[in-house]
Amino acid sequence: MFQELKRQLLSGQTTFTKALPDALPALRGKITDEKLIWLSSELQGYQDGLSFYQTTSHELPPYRVVPGSLQAYYEDGSMEPLNHPYANRPQHFLSAPISWIEEFSTFSGDVSIVELPELSHFMASQRAGVVVVTPKSELKRIIATFRNEFIKLLDQVMQQHPESA
Repeated sequence: MFQELKRQLLSGQTTFTKALPDALPALRGKITDEKLIWLSSELQGYQDGLSFYQTTSHELPPYRVVPGSLQAYYEDGSMEPLNHPYANRPQHFLSAPISWIEEFSTFSGDVSIVELPELSHFMASQRAGVVVVTPKSELKRIIATFRNEFIKLLDQVMQQHPESA
Protein backbone atom coordinates (compact mmCIF):
# COMPACT_ATOMS: atom_id res chain seq x y z
CA MET A 1 0.00 0.00 0.00
CA PHE A 2 2.67 2.53 1.03
CA GLN A 3 4.83 1.84 -2.04
CA GLU A 4 1.88 2.51 -4.35
CA LEU A 5 0.97 5.65 -2.40
CA LYS A 6 4.55 6.89 -2.67
CA ARG A 7 4.58 6.21 -6.43
CA GLN A 8 1.30 8.09 -6.93
CA LEU A 9 2.49 11.09 -4.91
CA LEU A 10 5.80 11.30 -6.75
CA SER A 11 4.14 11.01 -10.15
CA GLY A 12 1.43 13.55 -9.32
CA GLN A 13 -1.34 10.96 -9.76
CA THR A 14 -2.83 11.74 -6.35
CA THR A 15 -3.08 14.62 -3.92
CA PHE A 16 -2.61 14.76 -0.18
CA THR A 17 -6.35 15.38 0.08
CA LYS A 18 -6.86 11.83 -1.22
CA ALA A 19 -3.73 10.17 0.16
CA LEU A 20 -3.78 11.23 3.81
CA PRO A 21 -7.24 9.86 4.75
CA ASP A 22 -6.19 6.48 3.36
CA ALA A 23 -2.72 6.51 4.90
CA LEU A 24 -3.55 7.64 8.44
CA PRO A 25 -5.41 4.50 9.59
CA ALA A 26 -2.75 2.26 8.03
CA LEU A 27 0.02 4.20 9.79
CA ARG A 28 -1.55 3.93 13.24
CA GLY A 29 0.68 1.72 15.40
CA LYS A 30 3.57 2.06 12.97
CA ILE A 31 4.57 5.64 13.72
CA THR A 32 4.61 7.77 16.86
CA ASP A 33 1.55 9.64 18.07
CA GLU A 34 3.48 12.86 17.43
CA LYS A 35 3.80 11.96 13.73
CA LEU A 36 0.12 10.97 13.55
CA ILE A 37 -0.85 14.34 15.04
CA TRP A 38 1.40 16.08 12.50
CA LEU A 39 -0.26 14.25 9.58
CA SER A 40 -3.72 14.88 11.03
CA SER A 41 -2.88 18.59 11.38
CA GLU A 42 -1.78 18.69 7.75
CA LEU A 43 -5.06 17.08 6.74
CA GLN A 44 -7.37 19.17 8.93
CA GLY A 45 -5.34 22.33 9.47
CA TYR A 46 -3.34 23.44 12.48
CA GLN A 47 -5.74 24.33 15.29
CA ASP A 48 -2.95 25.97 17.30
CA GLY A 49 -1.78 28.33 14.52
CA LEU A 50 -2.33 31.35 16.75
CA SER A 51 0.54 30.18 18.98
CA PHE A 52 2.95 31.22 16.18
CA TYR A 53 2.08 34.83 16.98
CA GLN A 54 1.79 34.48 20.74
CA THR A 55 4.93 32.56 21.71
CA THR A 56 8.34 31.63 20.38
CA SER A 57 8.15 28.14 21.89
CA HIS A 58 5.44 26.76 19.60
CA GLU A 59 5.91 23.36 17.98
CA LEU A 60 4.53 24.31 14.58
CA PRO A 61 6.42 23.14 11.48
CA PRO A 62 8.79 25.84 10.22
CA TYR A 63 8.18 24.90 6.57
CA ARG A 64 4.70 26.45 6.89
CA VAL A 65 6.08 29.90 7.68
CA VAL A 66 5.85 32.26 4.70
CA PRO A 67 6.77 35.86 3.97
CA GLY A 68 3.83 38.09 3.26
CA SER A 69 1.40 40.67 4.48
CA LEU A 70 -1.77 40.28 6.51
CA GLN A 71 -4.84 41.87 4.99
CA ALA A 72 -8.50 42.21 5.86
CA TYR A 73 -10.43 40.44 3.10
CA TYR A 74 -14.01 41.54 2.46
CA GLU A 75 -16.88 39.62 0.88
CA ASP A 76 -16.72 41.81 -2.24
CA GLY A 77 -13.09 40.71 -2.82
CA SER A 78 -11.50 43.95 -1.67
CA MET A 79 -8.62 43.97 0.80
CA GLU A 80 -6.96 46.47 3.06
CA PRO A 81 -3.95 46.32 5.39
CA LEU A 82 -4.63 45.46 9.00
CA ASN A 83 -3.66 47.74 11.84
CA HIS A 84 -2.49 45.17 14.36
CA PRO A 85 0.94 44.21 15.80
CA TYR A 86 0.71 40.76 14.17
CA ALA A 87 0.32 42.46 10.79
CA ASN A 88 3.70 44.16 11.27
CA ARG A 89 5.50 40.81 11.20
CA PRO A 90 7.32 39.90 7.97
CA GLN A 91 6.42 36.20 8.24
CA HIS A 92 3.22 34.31 8.92
CA PHE A 93 2.16 30.74 9.65
CA LEU A 94 -0.22 29.04 7.22
CA SER A 95 -2.51 26.90 9.36
CA ALA A 96 -4.81 25.91 6.49
CA PRO A 97 -5.32 22.26 5.61
CA ILE A 98 -2.89 20.97 2.99
CA SER A 99 -5.88 20.57 0.63
CA TRP A 100 -6.41 24.35 0.68
CA ILE A 101 -2.76 24.96 -0.02
CA GLU A 102 -2.85 22.45 -2.89
CA GLU A 103 -5.93 24.17 -4.30
CA PHE A 104 -4.65 27.74 -3.87
CA SER A 105 -1.37 26.79 -5.57
CA THR A 106 -3.29 25.99 -8.78
CA PHE A 107 -4.94 29.40 -9.12
CA SER A 108 -3.62 31.78 -11.76
CA GLY A 109 -1.09 34.49 -10.98
CA ASP A 110 2.13 34.67 -9.01
CA VAL A 111 0.54 35.75 -5.72
CA SER A 112 -1.64 33.66 -3.43
CA ILE A 113 -4.18 34.75 -0.87
CA VAL A 114 -4.62 32.24 1.96
CA GLU A 115 -7.22 32.55 4.70
CA LEU A 116 -6.03 32.49 8.30
CA PRO A 117 -9.21 31.53 10.17
CA GLU A 118 -7.60 31.65 13.61
CA LEU A 119 -6.71 35.30 13.03
CA SER A 120 -10.07 36.14 11.46
CA HIS A 121 -11.83 35.32 14.73
CA PHE A 122 -9.17 37.15 16.69
CA MET A 123 -8.53 40.31 14.66
CA ALA A 124 -11.06 41.07 11.95
CA SER A 125 -14.45 42.67 11.98
CA GLN A 126 -17.58 40.64 11.25
CA ARG A 127 -17.48 41.89 7.68
CA ALA A 128 -13.95 40.70 6.92
CA GLY A 129 -11.63 37.76 7.27
CA VAL A 130 -7.87 37.75 7.63
CA VAL A 131 -5.69 36.53 4.79
CA VAL A 132 -1.98 36.44 4.11
CA VAL A 133 -0.80 37.58 0.70
CA THR A 134 2.29 35.58 -0.24
CA PRO A 135 4.10 34.47 -3.40
CA LYS A 136 2.59 31.33 -4.94
CA SER A 137 6.10 29.84 -4.92
CA GLU A 138 5.78 29.64 -1.12
CA LEU A 139 2.74 27.37 -1.40
CA LYS A 140 4.60 25.13 -3.84
CA ARG A 141 7.53 25.05 -1.41
CA ILE A 142 5.23 23.95 1.43
CA ILE A 143 3.73 21.21 -0.74
CA ALA A 144 7.16 19.98 -1.86
CA THR A 145 8.56 20.02 1.68
CA PHE A 146 5.58 18.17 3.09
CA ARG A 147 5.67 15.65 0.23
CA ASN A 148 9.37 14.97 0.90
CA GLU A 149 8.81 14.58 4.66
CA PHE A 150 5.79 12.35 4.14
CA ILE A 151 7.63 10.13 1.64
CA LYS A 152 10.59 9.89 4.00
CA LEU A 153 8.16 8.74 6.71
CA LEU A 154 6.62 6.18 4.34
CA ASP A 155 10.11 4.88 3.49
CA GLN A 156 10.90 4.47 7.20
CA VAL A 157 7.64 2.58 7.79
CA MET A 158 8.26 0.28 4.80
CA GLN A 159 11.77 -0.41 6.07
CA GLN A 160 10.58 -1.19 9.61
CA HIS A 161 7.39 -3.00 8.51
CA PRO A 162 8.15 -4.65 5.14
CA GLU A 163 4.79 -6.42 5.18
CA SER A 164 3.00 -3.07 4.80
CA ALA A 165 4.96 -1.97 1.72
